[in-house]
Amino acid sequence: MTVEVKYSCLREEFLSITQSNIDDRALKVLKEYYAVYIHSKRKLGLVNDLRTLLKILEKRDVLSYSKIEPLDYISKNFLNDPLVQKKIEDYKFYLQNTQYLSFCDMYQDENEFKDKDTKEVQTNEPECQAASQSHATNFRSCSEQESKLQQMVLLQISERIGRSWRDTVRYLGIPEYQIDAIQEKYPMNMKEQSFEALKLYMYQYSTDKWKLNLVHALEKARRRDLKELAEKLIMYSRIE
Repeated sequence: MTVEVKYSCLREEFLSITQSNIDDRALKVLKEYYAVYIHSKRKLGLVNDLRTLLKILEKRDVLSYSKIEPLDYISKNFLNDPLVQKKIEDYKFYLQNTQYLSFCDMYQDENEFKDKDTKEVQTNEPECQAASQSHATNFRSCSEQESKLQQMVLLQISERIGRSWRDTVRYLGIPEYQIDAIQEKYPMNMKEQSFEALKLYMYQYSTDKWKLNLVHALEKARRRDLKELAEKLIMYSRIE
């Protein structure tokens, strides 16, 4: 079962138990609490039950398979059902382990390739040739997958990063004169600025550890939301 499927099951179980316990008064309190995240009077006006509220929170990226704080908040403040809370805690534990194992794999990629190379040197010549051909095929496949991941990350981050792009690319090692040149090239378009700057990093300054570097840079730039988005995209690519 994938993380997404497990999350969907949790959400449906949560709704089946909680929906009847959220009356109009409780729903009004929840709408007021999440109004700052939804940031739309029209959308808030459409909320007439808990399911609709959760759907809008998902569209606003406040609720997702990796962000279940709204379920936790509603459970603790409006339900107090030990069974529901246990399901939420179990899911949080499962999610933490999944993310940890995924990023452990990412950290170890380089060492794994080195280990494979060392073992191949010790084989006989025909086996080496076969392994070499297999390695070349796998490398091309990995390169294509890596390129697709870079493009996806570049588009998603540049769409949301806003003014934080300058600090982020500084932490990625882009020289100040190139940052200034990009801003001058697109003086009225911040999305183009951020897209060009991140593209410059991907194609000229990134290393085989670009994922870790980007995650760290976003954290240093105080964009934890985008750090979590990058982690989510990277994890998705590994699951697929």
